[in-house]
Amino acid sequence: MMREDKTKYGSASNHYLTALCEVAKANHLNLKRLLRRCNIDYGVINKPGLRVKTEKLSKLQSLVWRLLGDESARLCGIPMKTGTYNMMGLLTVHQPTLKQAIIRGIAFYNLVVADDFVELSLEGDKAELIFRLPSPESDHKFLFAEMVLLAWHRYCSWLIASSIPLSVVKFNYPPPPHVHEYHYLFPGEHEFNCQRLSIAFPAHYLSKPVKQNEGALSSFMQRCPLELFRQYKSDYSLTSEIRHLLISDIESGLLTIDLVASSLHMTSRTLMRRLKEEGTCFQQIKDVVRRDRAVMLLTQQNTPISVIAESVGFADPAAFTRAFRGWTGVTPKKFRDLHTAEIN
Repeated sequence: MMREDKTKYGSASNHYLTALCEVAKANHLNLKRLLRRCNIDYGVINKPGLRVKTEKLSKLQSLVWRLLGDESARLCGIPMKTGTYNMMGLLTVHQPTLKQAIIRGIAFYNLVVADDFVELSLEGDKAELIFRLPSPESDHKFLFAEMVLLAWHRYCSWLIASSIPLSVVKFNYPPPPHVHEYHYLFPGEHEFNCQRLSIAFPAHYLSKPVKQNEGALSSFMQRCPLELFRQYKSDYSLTSEIRHLLISDIESGLLTIDLVASSLHMTSRTLMRRLKEEGTCFQQIKDVVRRDRAVMLLTQQNTPISVIAESVGFADPAAFTRAFRGWTGVTPKKFRDLHTAEIN
């Protein structure tokens, strides 16, 4: 079973909050009332670089879905009635292997959405899930495209209780302003302005057995869409172990990949290979830990930026500023200036 980690969700790009709010307004929903229900300050909308607690973002998305009665939030062109994703789960969770589950899921979505909505392509050791949106012009800020990729990747990883590494993710649109977020949401190589929208992964994962059941499915679906904003990590993932080590060491910043490997009784080469199999790398895990800690300090306290830099393992504030800009798209000072209300 998967152990519940209260810190696993972290924060999300302001882009998603702003896009959801724009969808809500376009569909004549009472946006201010929705934000109050999610404990989100209206003033944080459209503030690039100002991150939002993922739990709050997820609650807002769930409310928009439910009020519109459409799990695509009317971004697909063809309505997906509430419960569509769960029904796909019920049809696939009893399949013996991931491949058979995917085939069953594809048949279902191609029946209820469009004949060629999803396709599984196999070429050598590469499996590719290709998505053809019925009405791409309806997809505001590519929000639905991103949710489709997340929903399929996270669900497939959850089914086999193992994080499926993404070899290549292809986007049929140009790099968006929040492209820096893709490093965390879609770890792997990214290609933009492609002819199709797809995720590719090693084909041998298709033969892995499904390890979930209906009881676990019910719990997973209740946590959606929150589950979609994180990479699935099984209880014994190396990523999870390293994350815990880095969190405990974040202020000293002394843990290098060699020290972490030694503490886990393996060589650095083995550690890097196993992380690659889980679809990540040591620096990526370290960046996520540092970023979320820095965001928390910048939004909850009036701590000097130089002190925050030290508290997340940077001896040089300038180096911290460069790193933070890479993580969020803005400098720590700009981030704090944008923050007009405390986000918890």
